[in-house]
Parts: sequence; structure tokens; C-alpha cells
Amino acid sequence: MVLPQGGGSDRGRRRLVLLVLTAITLLSLDLSGFGPIGAAQRWVRDLLHPITEVAGFVASPFANTWNAIFDYDDLAAERDQLREELDNALGAQLAAEAERAAFRRLLEATEITYLPTIPTVTATVVRTAVGNFDEHVITIDKGTNHGIRPGMAVVTGAGLVGRVERVDAITASVQLLSDANLVIGVRLAATDEVGLGHTLPDDGRTFVIDRGLEWPEGEDGSLLPALDSVVVTAASSRYPAEIPLGRITDVYLDPDNDIAMIVEVELATDVRDLSYVTVLLASGVDQVPLEPTPSTSIPLDIEVPQDPESDR
Repeated sequence: MVLPQGGGSDRGRRRLVLLVLTAITLLSLDLSGFGPIGAAQRWVRDLLHPITEVAGFVASPFANTWNAIFDYDDLAAERDQLREELDNALGAQLAAEAERAAFRRLLEATEITYLPTIPTVTATVVRTAVGNFDEHVITIDKGTNHGIRPGMAVVTGAGLVGRVERVDAITASVQLLSDANLVIGVRLAATDEVGLGHTLPDDGRTFVIDRGLEWPEGEDGSLLPALDSVVVTAASSRYPAEIPLGRITDVYLDPDNDIAMIVEVELATDVRDLSYVTVLLASGVDQVPLEPTPSTSIPLDIEVPQDPESDR
């Protein structure tokens, strides 16, 4: 008997086919509780595990490519939807933060804990100080229709901001405290002394009281106003008394006058960053004070004719 060529390989293939068919037969049997068949099924699964792993590894790139081609539109749409939802969430968060910031600024301008008996009007700053010509002037969205008149004090919850300079029916311009030409009568809360002051020309946050204060006699430093003590408007000023200006940061002898005292004050309000302000609807003395006078009460409801030249 002559064996055909390649008989060994044919026998190997036949054995492999027989093994596969046997495995399929065993795996398809469902003889629950029959131990030998179950053991045979486990043996076949273990035997074929490497083959299935290799087949899955080889086929996975093709499956991934297939999914990438035919599921691309769905994935792109899902990505765009997620991106839109993220943008909406971020936008809502920023809007909420902006609203909280605006509300905080509004409270800072309207929570007036001093002078509670004086009526007020809250206004929005619609034009800030710009340029060199009007760098110390802002415009607010309230005017004569709301009871505002020239010379009225403009404040925030922290203290004095400036004074109403010019008024129209629905708007008004405000001369800011940062203008060194704006002279304010003030009182030192620590010593009850009164004087006149203004901001430094090159520093809108520092207020200098350089008129009306005398250096105490002797070397007793306790007679000097205490640092960090409060400075407010005096009753003899053009504004209602007791409006806060700020706190004392330095006290020194005037180099040009050996009996005069100079007091520096850090203003409580940064007039360069205003969104809302409050106007005190009370008119006092409108003339620019030439010398400080004793702190006496002035009726706040007395209208004094305005001298246009006195504002300069």
C-alpha cells in the first residue's frame, strides 16, 4: 500500500478538523448535572482559549476601524452636544459671578449706616472719569427729576465720593474727591479738631489736612491725633456732618510753618472704581470754606444760592 504524498499534513488537518467538531459538539451539549460532559466542556474551553484570544486580537483593529467609520457622525454629534453643554454651564457660572459682583457693588453703594435720617437716591455710574480734561468727573443716571441738586454730597457705604457739580433732568455730573481743587471741611474724631483738606494732585487716594490744625505745645505725643483714627466731614463744611472720609496714616509738622500740623488720610473709597453711588438729598452751605470754623450744626434743609465761581 502506497501512502499519498503529504499524508502527514493531511492527517494533521483531519485531526484538527475532528478536534474542532468534537469541541463544537461538547460545547453544544447541555446535560445539566452530568459531570463528565461538564469537565470535557471546561477542557475544550481551556484548550481553545489561546486561539480565541489571538482571533480577537487580530480582529479588533478591523472592528475598531469599522466602528470609527460608521459611528463617527454619532460621536461627533455627542461631542458637540457635550461641548455646548459645557459652554452653557461656564457661561451660566460667569453670569452668576457677575451678578454677585454687581450686587455686592450695589450694596457697598447703598448700605449707608451713617446719617440714617437723610433721604437718599441711588444712581448708576453711566460714564466714568476719562481723559485729562475730566479725569475727576463721572456721570450718573439721576438728575433733577429725582430731587438731585448741585452741591449735594455723593457717597458710598464707605464714605464720601464727591459732590454734585451739574444737573440735568435725568443725569448729573459728579466732581470726585480725587480732584485736588475740591476743598473739604473735616473733623478729627480722635481730638475733635477741625481743619480743611484736599487730595494730593498726584495721588487720588491720599487726603491731606493742611489748614487749621496746630501742632500741640510741648513734646506730649498723646496730644497728637492717633494713627488709624477716623476723619469725617465737619458740620461747618459744605456737606452734612459725620460723613466718613478715611483713616489717619501720618501726622507731621508742616516744614513751611513750625506751628502747623499736617495730617494724611487714606480715603475709604476708591473713586476710580465706581459702579453705583448714593446722593444725599440734603443741601448745606455751598461756598468753598476759606478757614475752618468750630464744629457747629447747620440745618441741612436750608437752600443757599449757588455761586458758580465758588466751585472753582
